[in-house]
Amino acid sequence: MPGLDERADALYALPLDRFTAERDALVKALKADGDKDAAAEVKRLAKPTQAAWAVNAAIREDPQAAQALVEAARTLADAQQELLGGGDASALRAAATQAREAVDALLDAAPARGAAVDKVRATLHAATVDPEVLEEVAAGRVLRERAASGFGGLEGVTPAKATATAKTKAKPKSGKPAKSAAPAKPKRDEHRRREKLRRAKEAEAQAEHELSGAQAALEQVESALAQRRKEVRDAEARVKDARRRRERAER
Repeated sequence: MPGLDERADALYALPLDRFTAERDALVKALKADGDKDAAAEVKRLAKPTQAAWAVNAAIREDPQAAQALVEAARTLADAQQELLGGGDASALRAAATQAREAVDALLDAAPARGAAVDKVRATLHAATVDPEVLEEVAAGRVLRERAASGFGGLEGVTPAKATATAKTKAKPKSGKPAKSAAPAKPKRDEHRRREKLRRAKEAEAQAEHELSGAQAALEQVESALAQRRKEVRDAEARVKDARRRRERAER
């Protein structure tokens, strides 16, 4: 029989609509075997949200991309530390690009649609900057969508990728009076207006997404820098104190 962790992993690998029934069946089987502690532990396993399930599915669908995400997160953290130590900012930009590519690869593997796509991207992005989220994502046991610090209310709003929309132009048909096409014109105008508005909203949300990501990275760098400055001040205070003691000893 597989271990409890393996059976829990199997539950999170199931289609979302089968999770509850399969979990409850496993609880019943464990109770029948007399393993009440294991049954109680399985019963506590929460059903993931639609977006969280899509992230878990993507991790299992493309393990190579999942590993790339883990490596990208580590590279990004290292690049931030190098920058704090006086390193070249180009390393941080390259690491950020690597992280975005890993996120995009998993997003392509995620069975998500509509608003869930935005939440999947936000969760994957959070994994590149938050070790706790990265651990959940890498294990394929995300229970709810997550967002990196600095995203605020953007979670679930930011689009994943700009979707190309074909533009169609009405062509007049020869031999027919102009007034025959007139009834359809208001509909075409309304359709164009809605498409234009949709594309504008997508562009705005994408710009907000990039801004929020940059702000989150900046906040992390500033936080680490503030900590380093405090360490320097503390070290300077210790040096001054030691110097005073040495001077008193010399008198």
